[in-house]
Amino acid sequence: KLALWRYDYNNVRPHSSLGNQTPAEARRAIEQSEGSAPGALAPSETDHYQPQGLSL
Repeated sequence: KLALWRYDYNNVRPHSSLGNQTPAEARRAIEQSEGSAPGALAPSETDHYQPQGLSL
């Protein structure tokens, strides 16, 4: 259940504090503009998470 909640929180639901983006979308936007500060973000735990046969 925790894995489903984490996936939903980070990849499905937009957050108003991130300009109505999901945390995953906001992270990708930062990574694309990061050029001058490589490695500034902490490693993502959910980048490789693939739900299989699970529904919310």
